[in-house]
Amino acid sequence: MNAGKVLFPVLLGLSLAAGAAHAQQAAPQAPADEMKAAVDDKFRQLDANGDGTISQEESTKMKGLAERFQSADKNKDGKLDRGEFGLAMGG
Repeated sequence: MNAGKVLFPVLLGLSLAAGAAHAQQAAPQAPADEMKAAVDDKFRQLDANGDGTISQEESTKMKGLAERFQSADKNKDGKLDRGEFGLAMGG
């Protein structure tokens, strides 16, 4: 009888812990994370040569980016790195 009294709370605790772990895994992605992922994806799409930057020519593939290129190029190296692109996109 004592085994049942001990076993029930242990099983209950394990069940609750498993449910909490499942809830954490199933949680939706935060809006900020979704925005960052979308900006990362767009950056990779535009970086046609895979050099980790977006050239002025590559920027013409995205409507409106070529017009903002000069102001987005904060270090004036003629390329947008991921940080500069993210700032230009708001992410």
